[in-house]
Amino acid sequence: MFKTIIAAYDGSDHAQQALAVACDLTSKYGAALHIAHTPQVASETMMVGYSAVPLPPSAEELEKAGAEAMQKAVAIAREHGVDDVVTHVQPGDPGRAIVEYAKAENADLIVMGRRGLGDFGSLLVGSITHKVSQLAECAVLTVK
Repeated sequence: MFKTIIAAYDGSDHAQQALAVACDLTSKYGAALHIAHTPQVASETMMVGYSAVPLPPSAEELEKAGAEAMQKAVAIAREHGVDDVVTHVQPGDPGRAIVEYAKAENADLIVMGRRGLGDFGSLLVGSITHKVSQLAECAVLTVK
């Protein structure tokens, strides 16, 4: 039924639970497991006169954050008996990055947590889970 499963991972408790579910489905269906991560590093703000100017994180900071998250995600997958994992780190908008990656890999299923690290941001720009469920061409399983 499922040949390629994408687990969206942001390091949150919900993402870890979703990854565990993705590992279980991977084992049951003999599917390929891909773990997708979009690093979101808190940016600093510089005061210029009376204005606050956000300073975006550097490419090195994003790369380091992505590598750390993937290292932890792969360890979780191994704890659940899945040793063959493909990892993908893509800076940018998490919802779009997950959907684009799933499309590029012809994924059958995206598994993701219902609440991640971006709770405050989701109030402003909309839930990543909602965006993925609306834009994805494959099935999306949200884990609470």
